[in-house]
Amino acid sequence: MDKINVKDAIKTAIQMEKDGYSFYKKAAAQITSQMGKDIFESLAKDEELHLEVFQKLFDDKIGSSEWDELVNSSQKYTNLSIFPKDLKTVEGSSPNTNELDALRMAMDSEKEAIDYYSEILGCTIDDEAKKIINEIIEQEKNHYFLLEQEFNHLSSTGYWYELDYLGG
Repeated sequence: MDKINVKDAIKTAIQMEKDGYSFYKKAAAQITSQMGKDIFESLAKDEELHLEVFQKLFDDKIGSSEWDELVNSSQKYTNLSIFPKDLKTVEGSSPNTNELDALRMAMDSEKEAIDYYSEILGCTIDDEAKKIINEIIEQEKNHYFLLEQEFNHLSSTGYWYELDYLGG
């Protein structure tokens, strides 16, 4: 990524957060354990918070009406598909397979998001933008860590691992 077109970066970031929100909501609806539901619901809320952070970051780049249009539109702005559309049920799978698959997909998606935001960060010269992008990268890394811990715990024991992240 040589040169960043700010509007394209904004549109892509919005799309990633909307896709992440949608994936986590679908995962929460399909997961059978309550802890799994709670984790994916919490991650969905974080994706909404990222949009709020982006709005503040890019407030001077686009107007509020254009922002609202971008966030509320069902139009896809990029073919960059970091988050999957939905969970696939594996035929003949064990009861934990859907949870493990959802966690694996989410971990892969968070890793791709980290890589994408890191690439944007490397092309950004604005110090305020760098600070906010770094914060978002750290949040994505926290998501990855949480998902990885849950994946490791669930694949070893079959039970969700409770973290203070959820306030529990």
